[in-house]
Amino acid sequence: MASVGNPPFPFLRRFVTKNEAVKEFLAEFLGTFILYMFGGASFAHYLFTDSKDVFAVTFCWGIGVMLGIQTGAGVSGGHVNPIVTTSFASVGKLPWRKVPHYVLGQHLGAFLASAILYFNYIDLLDSVDGGERQIFGKNGTGILLTTYPNDNVHLSVCVFDTIICSGLLMFTIMVILDERNANTTKGMHAYLIGIMVVALCWAYGANCMAAVNPARDFPARVLSALVGYGSESFTFRGFWWIPMFVPHLGGL
Repeated sequence: MASVGNPPFPFLRRFVTKNEAVKEFLAEFLGTFILYMFGGASFAHYLFTDSKDVFAVTFCWGIGVMLGIQTGAGVSGGHVNPIVTTSFASVGKLPWRKVPHYVLGQHLGAFLASAILYFNYIDLLDSVDGGERQIFGKNGTGILLTTYPNDNVHLSVCVFDTIICSGLLMFTIMVILDERNANTTKGMHAYLIGIMVVALCWAYGANCMAAVNPARDFPARVLSALVGYGSESFTFRGFWWIPMFVPHLGGL
């Protein structure tokens, strides 16, 4: 368990580590876990209630990002997204040697959160599809776990859209963090980034669900394939590689 100083309860001292890489890994793991627990659950409300409020979904993702960043900010910086990590490394704001354990923590945190959410809502899933998982269609629930493109949008447009979204994400993050710009206090960073994510998802979610976080997408896609959605989680329109790799291009 990562900690700064002495933990509040004596029995926790045995879990304290001074290993910087372990602390950063845990911070990214927990931060991304929190992000997905709020953001991912918003799709359950969208799917299983009569309220088809897209803004509510985007708002939950923004809150999840804000709380995820706050969770890891003091230890790892609270990246909670591989493209933030690789983008920071590419401009010298993070040593490349730290990228692997940051990204691993992000992916594992998201996988655990997606598994918890899936089993938390399994009864409602069964009530919709009778246990026969479908990504789309009348009984489709695939968006509970991961992202998919709009049927009316070509994959080339999804690539373009993802580059735009990830570029906007990283540009605005850099603007917020730049002390030479507005000199925003550090305590406000998470809140401003969270608000930006709400706007980004609401404005650009129509084409392919604003898929700008590979850690939010790929681990849950693996889980999707394992729990009954099958290989279509990866083969559906050949989309899977776009949210996995393209955001890094836009982030650079």
